[in-house]
Amino acid sequence: MISKHTLLSNDLFGDLNPKDWPISIDELPPGSALVGGSIRDGLLKKLSQKPDLDFVIPINAINFSESLAQKIRATFIKLDENRDIARLVIDGWTLDFAGQVGENLTEDLLRRDFRINAIALRLTKKPVIFDPTGGMEDLKSQKIVAISEKNLLDDPLRILRGFRLMCELDFKLEKKTKSFLKNNVDKLSNVAPERIKMEILKIVNSKWNSSIWQTYLELQLLKKWNGDNLPFMELKRKDISTNKPLLGSVLAKLICLLGDEGLSRLTFSKNEIKRCKNLRFWVHRINNLGLDHLSEDDRFQLHIDLEEDLPSLILFLKDKYTSDWLKRWKDPSDPLFHPSSPLNGHLLQKAFRIPPGPLLGELIRHLSKEKAYGRFFTDIEALEVARKWTLENAPFL
Repeated sequence: MISKHTLLSNDLFGDLNPKDWPISIDELPPGSALVGGSIRDGLLKKLSQKPDLDFVIPINAINFSESLAQKIRATFIKLDENRDIARLVIDGWTLDFAGQVGENLTEDLLRRDFRINAIALRLTKKPVIFDPTGGMEDLKSQKIVAISEKNLLDDPLRILRGFRLMCELDFKLEKKTKSFLKNNVDKLSNVAPERIKMEILKIVNSKWNSSIWQTYLELQLLKKWNGDNLPFMELKRKDISTNKPLLGSVLAKLICLLGDEGLSRLTFSKNEIKRCKNLRFWVHRINNLGLDHLSEDDRFQLHIDLEEDLPSLILFLKDKYTSDWLKRWKDPSDPLFHPSSPLNGHLLQKAFRIPPGPLLGELIRHLSKEKAYGRFFTDIEALEVARKWTLENAPFL
């Protein structure tokens, strides 16, 4: 009689669809196992079409990977020489190979971060699931449980990864594990900024369940990079946790987690920092003044600054504004939500002999604003507005 465990192993192996892998299992050294995210996601029935494949092999992984890369014409990347980890990239697939740590696979898995990531599939003639820490039970109960506090401190990025897994999987942090994360927040300072940034990008691109924000406020994992941003910045939209990421939610989450200086220290680009800075400024301004008390100039400047990112701002607004603002933003012809001048700079230079420079920019802004508030409707009317403005502001041209 076939056991339940054997059936589960067969189902997992089938779902992983090894016939589509860019390598054959026969090319792997005896004693190899597939571990990590693909096993976890396979058991949760959440596998992508080309999942990242993480292999543990009992021989030198870097040498093996380099030889295999030449054989299958893959790109070879040496990830960590000290820990004997290499990566192959081929046709949209990412394959990581790590040398087994310890005397056997059990010792290797016991040195990992969380029990749900310490499940392996032994790639024997008949593949078998191997779960020495109880990770499969955690998958059933939807819990994230650290194998040990020491394991987290071996690579402090794992402290942030625990929160990221909570976001991605919609799981709960086990009580002791939550304490491990909270008590070791300061150790994240020892992690390279680029690695922290990659975890943060996964966090903001994941769905957030109803308890995510409260958990984050409790743990304060990124307080070193947040400045005085919290707890004043909080998303107001309850449906931020829907399965389908909401329009603008990535940038909205990012300004909740990181301050402007933190974004810079974590190697975000100048454009990303500028977008976050603009969004944060307008969220604070609306919180302080109230949307209905913004001046005409403020409202116009808001739409200039946030034309691309207005859906992110909408996530912070009171519910009474959200549907109308989103509808207007989706209408490319809305003159306030998508400000534009009715007349281009070349025409204005020719008509009023205005040279390129700040004065021309001010005129274009004035025309855009007058159009946004419906003070003219035709090009002829726009030219008349431009003529009056030029007489008032540049009478000697």
